[in-house]
Amino acid sequence: MINSNTINTIIKEITPHYNNYVGNKSTISANQSLKIMWDIGDILKSQIEKLNVPPHNLYRQIYGKSESNKNILQKSYITREFQGRCFRIRNIFLSKKDIDLQLPNLKSFTCFREAMPFFDNDKYKFSGAQKELLLNLLNSNQKASSIINEIKQLQKKYIGIKNTRTQRLKELNVEKEKFIFIYNEIYRILTNLEYDKFKKNLDISNDLIINFSQLTSALVSEEIVTPNLIKSNDLPEPFESLNVILNKLFSKEKMTERSRFRRLIPPERISKLSDMIFALTERKLFE
Repeated sequence: MINSNTINTIIKEITPHYNNYVGNKSTISANQSLKIMWDIGDILKSQIEKLNVPPHNLYRQIYGKSESNKNILQKSYITREFQGRCFRIRNIFLSKKDIDLQLPNLKSFTCFREAMPFFDNDKYKFSGAQKELLLNLLNSNQKASSIINEIKQLQKKYIGIKNTRTQRLKELNVEKEKFIFIYNEIYRILTNLEYDKFKKNLDISNDLIINFSQLTSALVSEEIVTPNLIKSNDLPEPFESLNVILNKLFSKEKMTERSRFRRLIPPERISKLSDMIFALTERKLFE
């Protein structure tokens, strides 16, 4: 184990960069996101070399949570998955100037994330003309979804990914159907009801509505800080159904079920629901 004071010092060094990333994720460019993550990865790389520890050992101690031991105190919100991705980015690019040279117009971070094996996996790493074509694709003006589809084809061709996890998706079919019901119901409220009528018919405080919006938003990515879960059992629909989904998906430390849920419901749709829920808090947003 690394000295607790050392871990706290590392967390303090990383936190401003992490807060910058999380707080501005929706407004900064994908290129800027990469550079912030590079800075975090640079701190991690320096400490891994200085302390001579395996990367995952350091990630675990920085995050503090343990999936198998509920008594371990959480030290930060900086997940191991996020740290690992930052460390990979630091190793892919020797400097932040390299990010600007290679990916000045990166369409979205998700596109780069899907392409990462072609940058740093010794078995699949692209070079020469092959890498140039990949960089041109990542910097292109195509829609992010189109770029991702092309990258998926590259994965199929060069990596041969066959995702057997798809058979487990049906285990969340109930949650998928509930989400569709919730989404449609919130949309109906926003489009068919007047604000005063909504407030009268649905007895739920703005604080709770904001809490639901934030929890829903946290489903989009493991890198978003999760607010406290709502324990109430006496909620009007569709919030009762939403609360059941949220409590189920966030009740486990492992992200497996949440990842499966994001394969059933696109993160963009989850984010849209979060925005619609938040719009229920104010007349000007509602209307």
